[in-house]
Amino acid sequence: MMRVVLAVVAMLLGFPASAHLPPGSGRIEVAEAAGATREAMPVWFHRPAGWDEDGRVVVVMHGLNRDASRYRDEWAALAEAGGFLVLVPEFSASKFPGTRWYNFGNLVDEEGRATAPESWSFHAFDRVVAAAMEAAHATRPGFILYGHSAGAQFVHRYLLLTGAKKAESIVIANAGSYTLAIDRPFPEGLGGTAADPATLRAVFARPVILQLGEADTDPQHSSLPRQDWAVAQGGHRFARGWFFFDAMRRAAAAQGTAFNWRVATVPGVGHSNAGMAAHATSHLFGR
Repeated sequence: MMRVVLAVVAMLLGFPASAHLPPGSGRIEVAEAAGATREAMPVWFHRPAGWDEDGRVVVVMHGLNRDASRYRDEWAALAEAGGFLVLVPEFSASKFPGTRWYNFGNLVDEEGRATAPESWSFHAFDRVVAAAMEAAHATRPGFILYGHSAGAQFVHRYLLLTGAKKAESIVIANAGSYTLAIDRPFPEGLGGTAADPATLRAVFARPVILQLGEADTDPQHSSLPRQDWAVAQGGHRFARGWFFFDAMRRAAAAQGTAFNWRVATVPGVGHSNAGMAAHATSHLFGR
């Protein structure tokens, strides 16, 4: 496989016309605007030779180890087979430390107080993806969004709080804990956050796939969240996923809102991005 390391530091609003993602696997750096500063943020990619600029884009959110390059590698063959561009933003532990900044999106500070929406990690995601798509000269207005493990925690909270308006479809795979649409303190619920009821109603109607590995049932898994509220959702990730789906379905029904989410279970797969990714493409692209 061709591997290219492309050293491009791009300004968010003005990517050089000469910048372009070559075929194969590589890494770029884009400007993540945060307040008055601009910091470079890595995005790992794989571009099939046959991908056109109006083609599909899949954005993948990595797990707790922040190993974006491994996630890119595990998606590369799938991107080749499916003819889509894959982008994996790297939310490093140095810039987005701990679960508060990554899994929980920096929605609350260390004291549990709500933060201003402009400081949410979700908006850093929006800026970085927009810059990376501009680097690729991608003309498609939206993208497919997939998150696994800690990345799935990020993705479902991003969806609940922002509506994920540019995501054409969303896959939430093997999250360890979930935020529910209930009036409980965050991250158990959305209490004390800037959650918008209208956004939540729209979210219930989105085409969302909750993907669960049927073998992701280890109650002693090293990275399984163990807060009291998380344990109350189930003894392992498979159980917690079903708990979340049922809670969201009931929340939609209580609001009289359409609910278009579905569960896709993966036989024989545990807490594995590679196993989940292959299954996700079959649902997303009919393969």
